[in-house]
Amino acid sequence: MDYERAAKFVAKAKAIGRKRGVEVSVAVLDAAGHPVLVARGKPEAWHGPYMAAGKARLAAAFRKPTADLMEQWKDRPLFPQSLVEIIPGGVTLNKGGYPIFEDGRCIGAIGVGGGSPENDEAVAAATIKAMGAGKPPGKR
Repeated sequence: MDYERAAKFVAKAKAIGRKRGVEVSVAVLDAAGHPVLVARGKPEAWHGPYMAAGKARLAAAFRKPTADLMEQWKDRPLFPQSLVEIIPGGVTLNKGGYPIFEDGRCIGAIGVGGGSPENDEAVAAATIKAMGAGKPPGKR
């Protein structure tokens, strides 16, 4: 994941958020969970970039959307809680994070914050779809 590609993801997510009436924060990280580009939403939402980056980091770590991970772990609440402490940089245990795939491999992740978990999830999913960066069919 490079800056130019990350900027395209951020611009697309911000545009989708605006269409939904929300000024979202967006973070794009590389596949190892390191920040490439982070953009704040509402000026007063100083925590937004941190939340978005945490969602992206969780999606990058497991190569799955955070909504899927939250569902997967719903019967094991201690497992995701442990990740908050052990994954460097921290994670956000909420909807709105998606891995970014290119040619069948994970090259990074996007995290969206600033709205409800459902809105953040919808913006992130729509961004991945619009950018053609979803997981290839048949891959887990």
